[in-house]
Amino acid sequence: MYLGRKECVDSFSSHSTQQLTKLQTKPMLSPISNRLSQTMSTPKREMEQPIVQRIGHPSPRPKQNDNDTTNHQTNKPLAPSLFGLPTKSNYHSSTGFVHCCVTRCGKNRYHLSIQTDDAESVSIIANKVKSSRTSNYHLFDALRGGMNAKLSKKAGHYIGKLRRDKDQPVGCYNLYNSSREKETVAAYVYDIPALTQQITEGQPPRKMQAVIPKQSSSNKDHESGSSSNRLMEHLHNGTWKHHNLEAVQTRAPKYHEGQYRLNFSGRVLTPSVKNMQLENEKGECLLQFGKVDEEDTFHLDYKVSR
Repeated sequence: MYLGRKECVDSFSSHSTQQLTKLQTKPMLSPISNRLSQTMSTPKREMEQPIVQRIGHPSPRPKQNDNDTTNHQTNKPLAPSLFGLPTKSNYHSSTGFVHCCVTRCGKNRYHLSIQTDDAESVSIIANKVKSSRTSNYHLFDALRGGMNAKLSKKAGHYIGKLRRDKDQPVGCYNLYNSSREKETVAAYVYDIPALTQQITEGQPPRKMQAVIPKQSSSNKDHESGSSSNRLMEHLHNGTWKHHNLEAVQTRAPKYHEGQYRLNFSGRVLTPSVKNMQLENEKGECLLQFGKVDEEDTFHLDYKVSR
């Protein structure tokens, strides 16, 4: 109901007129203006908050170091940085590894998640390129792009790819980063037995060799990536020792009571010829992979060489 000037004067009592006068002299603030005024009056130190990039963990937390004992009382490891070296606070006390889980989602997609209380549900997405002539998996940072982001090389969360080398025998793979030069950061040789050997000898355990740059390396010759076959050649020729690289190979399983056996410390529950452990030349196991159930779940654990 709209009241004109005359009706407004007639309808208000003297008490109401006094209240109206108080309201007219007091500034009227909307909820938005009120919040804005409070924000403007907030001290600068309270407003400033450090911006922490979300890589490997969902929320900001203090920087980790080898002497950090904050989480040792509960024996629960912290999630490592996705692109950094793990520390003691990231290893599980029961196995000495960083625990990860790989889930196969359909025929062309895999999800990797770090198994800690403070980690996101999925950290890396691997998506198979259907149009490629050889096996080709594009890798994406799920912490940066989210689960529903477009899986494209032009996307901001593309981090690299794993592709079979078409110029090499079957089972040779190169791992590339996301740079324009397509730098090779690792090379793998996955030995697949011939069909006749599988028929005559059964299903032997799979064998794998890999070569990667040493983590403490300052030599950037292997990082230049001018030739996509450079690391692969060092792996085939055995010249990786002269280029500050580190090679790993599958640990030979023990044959006992008609079965091949490896000690996975309870992390692998389902027998499979693809279950494996990778060790360096010192015999130190740096990675283990195996099936958890009959469906599409695998455990992938890793650690840094001493």
